[in-house]
Amino acid sequence: MLDPTVTESVCTMLGHPPTCPHGKKIPPGECCRTARTEVAPIVIPLKDLTVGSNAKIVFITTPYHQRLNRLVNLGVVPGGKIQLHQKRPSYLLRLGQTEVAIDEQIAGEIYVRKI
Repeated sequence: MLDPTVTESVCTMLGHPPTCPHGKKIPPGECCRTARTEVAPIVIPLKDLTVGSNAKIVFITTPYHQRLNRLVNLGVVPGGKIQLHQKRPSYLLRLGQTEVAIDEQIAGEIYVRKI
């Protein structure tokens, strides 16, 4: 229903997410194919964040309701500020005074904006 230019602008602003917040696949458009070489996305998967960076959680796209509940209970929520401490053997996040370890798959479901 949206003009293709508007759709591509929204997609670019969100960092070309592969799934919607409900876990449904979003078909890649032309902007997604050229984004890797032309535009640096504002919103990226947590797994692409560099160690030591601070970020704000924008959205979480897990298809598993229990996983989302667990993340929320640990304080991993949209709007929350995190710092990535390590990526191996697991992703270690600092949320205020709390540290949370998650695996790479979950880190790929959490989208952040670098701050």
